[in-house]
Amino acid sequence: MYSGLGARRSSFVGIVGAALLAAGIFSVACSSSSRDAFVEPPKEEPAPGFDSELDAGEPEDGGKCVSEAVTGQAVPLALVVLLDRSGSMSTEMWASATNAIRSFVDRSEVVGMQVGLQFFPPVAGDQCQPSTYANLSVPIGPLPDNVLPIQQRLAGTTPGGGTPMGAALEGGILAMRTWLAESEPHAGAVILVTDGDPAGCGGGIDAVAGIAASGAKPGGNEPSVRTFAVGMQGATFSNLNKVAAAGGGAPTAFNVGGGAAAQQALLDALETIRTSAIGCEYVLPTPPPDKGVLDLDSVELNFTPGDNDPTVNVRRVANKAACGATTGGFYYDDPKTPERVILCPASCEMVRGAPAEAQPKLDVVLGCIRRPN
Repeated sequence: MYSGLGARRSSFVGIVGAALLAAGIFSVACSSSSRDAFVEPPKEEPAPGFDSELDAGEPEDGGKCVSEAVTGQAVPLALVVLLDRSGSMSTEMWASATNAIRSFVDRSEVVGMQVGLQFFPPVAGDQCQPSTYANLSVPIGPLPDNVLPIQQRLAGTTPGGGTPMGAALEGGILAMRTWLAESEPHAGAVILVTDGDPAGCGGGIDAVAGIAASGAKPGGNEPSVRTFAVGMQGATFSNLNKVAAAGGGAPTAFNVGGGAAAQQALLDALETIRTSAIGCEYVLPTPPPDKGVLDLDSVELNFTPGDNDPTVNVRRVANKAACGATTGGFYYDDPKTPERVILCPASCEMVRGAPAEAQPKLDVVLGCIRRPN
């Protein structure tokens, strides 16, 4: 089976919130020049899987160019929850924060998601060293396996100390990047939950925003890690909004307030982040060398909202800046050596807006796989 990032998967992971559940392998067509062939799947026999022999191309390409449509495989989510445990957290707010996180990880909707936990200042170690925070209090692991470790660590931790936000965020991003590099394809994010402003270790809010920005848009081949900011009573939201905007997660910070009501508000914010952080990213299927080389310009997406709805063809654009406000599109994470396809905002909203009961489906159409000589 073809795979992206070297990972093999046997099932489609749906976008949470839109519940994009697609079943089976969709239509197979030859020649990248005929897009109509991608719309209707053949009914007389099932389409071949990745391990089957690819059909020959149409005569004009001499049988060298074949195409295949593959079920969209959404990139799943991995999270690090970075919780402020500074002395300014009142007993009531600490209870609201920890109870919300305990509830969040113990819900049926998050089963299978990868989650880790860290506090700042740290329970032990140098609070100004990012490496201290990179050694997570609860390492990233799947739910529900990680539910009990997270809940136990929350129950056994109390507030105290300052707010070394910059070092903590840098360490949280480092932990996520390390995990992403060693794991199957995931969308990685850090959720920063705080009731204050950065204090100690020499880093102000601009430095924290810079760390968030470098996480979201790293140099080289480092994976992107988005930062979401959640503020409780006492936080300066003009500051947190800078971190949120720089972190590439949400345009502004989530304000969950204080008191007993903060527990439900924080739980709601975590749920919103969970669905939005998954985004509309899909693994780009890549054929093994003995099957041929994919022409990157030939890739398209086909989205069918429901059984009785027409298929919408989604075309590639150069990058996010080239996305149409209404026409949407998709772009590669890396134009030269892509591993993912990312839907533009308009197309992402279209996919998410499809009702789950209609059983929407999305195909990644590999328009031209050039067969080896």
